[in-house]
Amino acid sequence: MMAYIIDFFKYTALVVIGLLPIMNPLTTIPLYMSLTNRMSDEKKRKQAAKACMYAFGILATFLLLGKGIITLFGISMPGIRVAGGIIILILALRMVFSGNDTSSEVDSSASDIKKADMDYSFSPLAMPSLAGPGSIAVVMGFGSQIPDGHMIMGHIHILIGIAIVTCIAFIMLSASKFIEKLLGKHGTQAISKIMGFLLTCIAVQFLASGTRDFYREFAGLAQANPF
Repeated sequence: MMAYIIDFFKYTALVVIGLLPIMNPLTTIPLYMSLTNRMSDEKKRKQAAKACMYAFGILATFLLLGKGIITLFGISMPGIRVAGGIIILILALRMVFSGNDTSSEVDSSASDIKKADMDYSFSPLAMPSLAGPGSIAVVMGFGSQIPDGHMIMGHIHILIGIAIVTCIAFIMLSASKFIEKLLGKHGTQAISKIMGFLLTCIAVQFLASGTRDFYREFAGLAQANPF
């Protein structure tokens, strides 16, 4: 029982450590504050809560339906690992060398979005800011690593990890004014660089495991069809 509890916390923590740097709610704070600066505190919290719920729903959908999508297009699981690793590595290196994660940037300015008079909790806050291509790649990458005999528990671990990260994002968005004053611009960039380094390590692991599985897959095909 104790070993099961330890494994549960271990694998859930791995998902949190892998997803939090790429979601990086710190990069969403400036956009969130600009869009909600004339709202009441209650409405600000509602927008933050809706954005995080949408982000959870987007990532959970790609986790649960991702295998069906890649099967439909004939993509192998090692291919998903390698592709996800490349995407994550590019984003991570941008964070390390620039201090910013450009994957969460949106084309329209905050003033342009305000003029549209729309509910922006889904877009741009949930997607692409919180649940962007990098976050989706991380979730699908973790999903591809689940052993065949542990599919149910593996998905539960990842879903709980996603829920924890989105809760952290909600807390950070709700406390955005305090965090921005506390860290300042340079502090935010420093944390982004640290997160980028952690993400680089995860991307390399995805690439290594995907390359290994590619080798095993092709080696098996070569043995089965020597001519």
